[in-house]
Amino acid sequence: MNLLVPAPRKGENNRSYACRVLRMNIMTLRLQPGEALNEAELAARLQMSRTPVHEAITTLHNDWLVEVFPQRGTQVSRIDPALVKEGYSTRLLLESALLRDVAGKIGRTQVQQLLDCMRQQEALRPRMPDAVDEFIQLDDEFHRMMYFFGGRSHTWLAIRGLVSHYDRMRYLDALDGECDYDRVTRQHTQFCDYLLMGMPDDVSTEQVVGAHLTSFRGNLMAKMALHPTYFTLQSN
Repeated sequence: MNLLVPAPRKGENNRSYACRVLRMNIMTLRLQPGEALNEAELAARLQMSRTPVHEAITTLHNDWLVEVFPQRGTQVSRIDPALVKEGYSTRLLLESALLRDVAGKIGRTQVQQLLDCMRQQEALRPRMPDAVDEFIQLDDEFHRMMYFFGGRSHTWLAIRGLVSHYDRMRYLDALDGECDYDRVTRQHTQFCDYLLMGMPDDVSTEQVVGAHLTSFRGNLMAKMALHPTYFTLQSN
């Protein structure tokens, strides 16, 4: 089991820690789609009892990241193209509305935080693809800040499970060397311009956000052919 186990955060209880570690390893494909999960083994690796591990697996099951088969065991869910599409559609709808509503209303201090996040991403470029985890975590942080600055922090937290399969496709693109880092930086810079200065009259927020989120479109079938054991055509 290729499990990355970071240190617990200050004040983090065992259930939250187990959930965070397992989610991170599933999202980054260290725990691969279809891989069996043994609660006793996971508890030993995390140095805790089985109860918080079991509770974490229940949470991840509710987020469509884990499948539980009675009498047969538990495994990491395979990537479901239907859930990839649903996650994309959800982010497109929400982030288009977010950008439209808050463009021109974000202050320089907040935009500077977004730019600082971008600079941290740029600093990782020489280390790619080994630093792909850090790059995508910073990408998530950029979008999280957009939601929080736009007064939609609860929305960001609420959709984490729904977009989980879409996010795994993003990791798979990056691991396969198909992430266009120049495009990501260029589009993030564009977001910062719009958040600070407002949307130009001739620019559609749906087109801007759609262009940023659609890296997986056009190559999904190729991904399924390259990684056939990672995907399912049967909706969860």
